[in-house]
Amino acid sequence: MGQKSTKSKRRVSPQGHAHWEPDYDSTWEEEEEEGRPSKQKKQVKPVHLRDPRSITARSLQMYRRGYPQNRGPPMKVRTKTQSSSSSLADCFGGDNGDKNNSYYREETSDLTPNLDFYQNKTPFKPNGVKIQELLTNWRCDYDRLEKTHTYIQWLFPLREPGTNSSAKPLTLHEIQIMRRDRDVMRRFLAAYRLMLGFYGIELQDDETGKVRRAENWRERFHNLNNRSHNNLRITRILKCLGEMGFSHLQAPLVRFFLEETLCNNYLPNVGRSVLDYFMFTVRDKQERRKLVRYAWENYKPQEQFEWGPVEKLRNYRNGNWTGS
Repeated sequence: MGQKSTKSKRRVSPQGHAHWEPDYDSTWEEEEEEGRPSKQKKQVKPVHLRDPRSITARSLQMYRRGYPQNRGPPMKVRTKTQSSSSSLADCFGGDNGDKNNSYYREETSDLTPNLDFYQNKTPFKPNGVKIQELLTNWRCDYDRLEKTHTYIQWLFPLREPGTNSSAKPLTLHEIQIMRRDRDVMRRFLAAYRLMLGFYGIELQDDETGKVRRAENWRERFHNLNNRSHNNLRITRILKCLGEMGFSHLQAPLVRFFLEETLCNNYLPNVGRSVLDYFMFTVRDKQERRKLVRYAWENYKPQEQFEWGPVEKLRNYRNGNWTGS
């Protein structure tokens, strides 16, 4: 028996007024988001607690800027093999990643649960499964991946709290170590492939981030289109890509979802999340501009597009300005 198409005639429709709100969208600012300061300090308006889109936009901007409100002095972590004055960052002795990429602590620590999990030393809580077992035995167990909700924060940790109280936010110290551990990076990429497969997507090239539909895409798209909690999972995955040094994988995945929602219309129930969330997880401002431009070009009806300034979108093509 053939599989039914998940294509629908429904289109993504805006909710509320069709007006771009620039307060927490730095996509079209000329200054860099990090490093070089603005020529004129912009007065930030307070978040409207009754406006979920305002809260979302501010949250995503804080993520793109590296959570500046959370920056503080480095935390000291002690183990049996470290002196009392050394921090985890000091263990590397500089930026020589090759020299230190096999770094492995003698003890686990409550201060580095995400690192310990990805080094296959401790299982994720509360299920008690280590990452290597998860990557091996859960890979095509789509029913378990759908119904279990505790693993996603462990596979894709963020520097912000989630709904699983047993998982802890990612720290800058963990990020520094994880990025330099080849086994951790290999497992992280495997976790990304695992979740893409769950959604009916295949990673073609881990250098460019190019993705395409997998062979079972109709079945998996049907699940994604009817299980809205996966939209939150994908947002988390995209944000974690940025934290773990795989920012180049963000834009190709978002572009894929824009095509499948706005152009092919196979995932109508995902479209709103693509526009509100997925696009604005992309940390590269130039790539984000291209995505917003692509979304504007393919949104119907175009006059109701509310995710960017129309006057700038008209003059922005192929990554360059074509007019004033």
